[in-house]
Amino acid sequence: MPRRSLLDESENELEINLSPMIDCIFILLIFFIVTTVFVEEAGIQLNKPDSTVLASDQESEDVSFTITANNKLLYEGQEIALAQVKEIVRNGLSGKDTPVSIKTSGKSRHGLLVAVWDRAKQAGAVKLSFNTED
Repeated sequence: MPRRSLLDESENELEINLSPMIDCIFILLIFFIVTTVFVEEAGIQLNKPDSTVLASDQESEDVSFTITANNKLLYEGQEIALAQVKEIVRNGLSGKDTPVSIKTSGKSRHGLLVAVWDRAKQAGAVKLSFNTED
């Protein structure tokens, strides 16, 4: 009987074939890439204001209206009629860059906000903004 040497035993070791496992991982990767949905949501493009741009002296130059919860329109704390908005905006605009802001209560009518917005646009306001407080 021939003797086996140590070199013969090392040649007979079993190796694990990794190619089927790599194939499975590759197929899973392709599956996830193909089934992933890349959809761009349609929406409105908004220019968000930069909070560092306005200095404290510039904030006082804006024309600011307030709509209360019981649908009263205020300018500088005084109640005004909707028809006066155009005149106030025209007088308050020192240039095209003068902002007009509308602060409204969450409980007020939306139609009043839209009416004030429209009248400010008709008076020549370009920079309009609004915020809701509740």
